[in-house]
Amino acid sequence: MTQQYIASPEEIIRAKWPHEIFLINLVFNHILVFASTFGVFSTFPLMVLIVPITSFIITGYIFFKAKKIAAGNETIFVKAHWRVADKRNKHFLKLLSITCILIGGSLTLSKMMMWSKITTIALIGGIGMLPFMVALLVLIVLGNDSMYQARHSKLPRGHAAGQNLETQPASAQ
Repeated sequence: MTQQYIASPEEIIRAKWPHEIFLINLVFNHILVFASTFGVFSTFPLMVLIVPITSFIITGYIFFKAKKIAAGNETIFVKAHWRVADKRNKHFLKLLSITCILIGGSLTLSKMMMWSKITTIALIGGIGMLPFMVALLVLIVLGNDSMYQARHSKLPRGHAAGQNLETQPASAQ
């Protein structure tokens, strides 16, 4: 259950920011940009690399900004929302890394074994992309919920109003 917090409009904006960036990465980059670059894959195959490169840059920004916010003198409300976004961002970074390794390995295996195009697409889609897209959808729903909580001045679950976030163990989230 979330706890209500009395936040100023400026705090709400600062608390929504990590969720907005995270959702921009998921929705715009991984769905819209991927679909457009995948459409020109046969002509420009390396264009698809824009998506993971951009994603690694955005996840890096969230990671370093969350560290800066945690060490700074922000309110508990803002720190809590950055912490939640950072936790999800770290999970997404692991997921993205594993997916990139699986897709790269699948492409290499396909070239080495001289598989047909259909077999290669089935391998990449089934092993690499399908689990990633399911997890992406879950993260989009969670990100939208966090955005709603920030917009309505609610502390994320597990963050009490009087809690010091610097000393809170990571497992208490």
